[in-house]
Amino acid sequence: MKKLLSIMLVLLMALSVFACNGTTPAQPDEPEKPVEQPTEAPAEQPTEAPVEPEPEATVNYEGLALQLKNKTGLTIKALYISEKGEGLYAKKLNSVVEEGWKDKDADEENYEQFIYIVREAGREMEVTVVFEDETTVVWDVGTLAMYDELSLKKGTDPANWEHEPVKDEDKPACDLIAALGKTSDNVYPGYELIPVELKNKTGKGIKELYFYEEGGDPKAYNNMIDYLYTPEGEKMDVLMSGKAKEGGMYLFKCFIRPHAENYMIDVVFDDGATITYPIEGWFKPDANGNLPNEISLKNAEDPDDIKVQYDDGVPEPIDYLAESLAKGYVVDQWYPTYATVEVDAETVEALRAAMAMIPVPASEEPAEPAEPIVGDDPSTWAPVFVPAEGYVQLALQLKNKTGKDIKELYIYPVGEEIGNNVTVEPLPDKETDGEGYERFILLFREEAKLGAMEIKVVYGDGEEAVWKLTDELKSYDKLSMDGGTQPDAEGAEWKHKASKEEDYPEFEAVLATAIPDDGWYPKA
Repeated sequence: MKKLLSIMLVLLMALSVFACNGTTPAQPDEPEKPVEQPTEAPAEQPTEAPVEPEPEATVNYEGLALQLKNKTGLTIKALYISEKGEGLYAKKLNSVVEEGWKDKDADEENYEQFIYIVREAGREMEVTVVFEDETTVVWDVGTLAMYDELSLKKGTDPANWEHEPVKDEDKPACDLIAALGKTSDNVYPGYELIPVELKNKTGKGIKELYFYEEGGDPKAYNNMIDYLYTPEGEKMDVLMSGKAKEGGMYLFKCFIRPHAENYMIDVVFDDGATITYPIEGWFKPDANGNLPNEISLKNAEDPDDIKVQYDDGVPEPIDYLAESLAKGYVVDQWYPTYATVEVDAETVEALRAAMAMIPVPASEEPAEPAEPIVGDDPSTWAPVFVPAEGYVQLALQLKNKTGKDIKELYIYPVGEEIGNNVTVEPLPDKETDGEGYERFILLFREEAKLGAMEIKVVYGDGEEAVWKLTDELKSYDKLSMDGGTQPDAEGAEWKHKASKEEDYPEFEAVLATAIPDDGWYPKA
């Protein structure tokens, strides 16, 4: 059970970057019909019979659920699995593990990874491993098969690494990740990963929506509405019309579909009315060379009253769609089948629902506050985003004047798990970066535990420090680490206090994003 839970965690984590280069398997050409022969022989016979072109072979792909083990003693930055002899081509693929994969001695719970990939059947493969210090090793693993284990042992020499079948006890974990269908590198041969900004401006709620290729079967795919959740993790039954301030949501996620010139959208509204919208020329660039990325449904009665265009807005939709594309956030949880395994359907559905709950920005703009933001006391300001019951949003100011760059920083209740790093980008010291040493962040935390919080700091050289706050942590607080790398060192002045009024606009800006810096949402 512990191992299965570990797999579930891996499935829900952000995966490596994927560029939308879906490829369609080669299809055999129809052989030419032989030329009808005349009843009489021609005066001259050709010296050689004409050579008929051979049809192209169909490429067969297979799904591979594999177990990876890092026992090298080192941290792995990236791992690629490509066809043998491709060499630097591996860099055009995507890593099948998350950056910073630690070995067994450093992390006994996560040194094992179960991954799912799709590759051409029968081809010999090689594994390219990039370690944290950029050391790169290529390992010839031969032909891979379902239920294979790749165990990287004792340093960077592939001679010490092993390619063998997984143990029987680990096959259920392989079956589970294969049944889910989400590949670890976001590659689906024969299909496109299509990022879409979807807007409902019809004036009606949508309870069913199917996106499919022209001429295809809409019910071959999932109803998108079945996998919609609020940022708080609450199931949505209807995609309401309008902008966020009107109760609606704009979606920024992907579909996986065969490449097609035109697509269709079938919609069932909450009043029972149905309509089909044509999406023409999806892969046809506009005058500026940009492909469409926005679909706006504008009319519940007229199927031609839609807008399909390129939207260049930042962060929406450009940054939001880039995130969805890179991490493989699929809005309807439909994945093509390359491997057939028998897994309990309820278990698979539960995992897909969990993946759908991963919050991705869903509103075009933050909801407007009920009253204008005025006054000196931020606690009287109307909230921009309402977290789940029992949790609060914390907008905090960090200042690093310790003398060292901070690589990681964790904010958590005393005695509990430290959670996720809140500084995805390292926080430089003031002497290193006179502007970047100060940062405003947003977190969600359980309100009842804010009176006993701790901060763990990990510096770039590996030194660690733990700072136990004596006062309750509140939004708009400043955490200033000054005068040394340890809070209790001589001359150190690590301070926790309310921020200055002049910094309020910075807090307002991070609140408006509703995106926590450590990636953790209540109930998600």
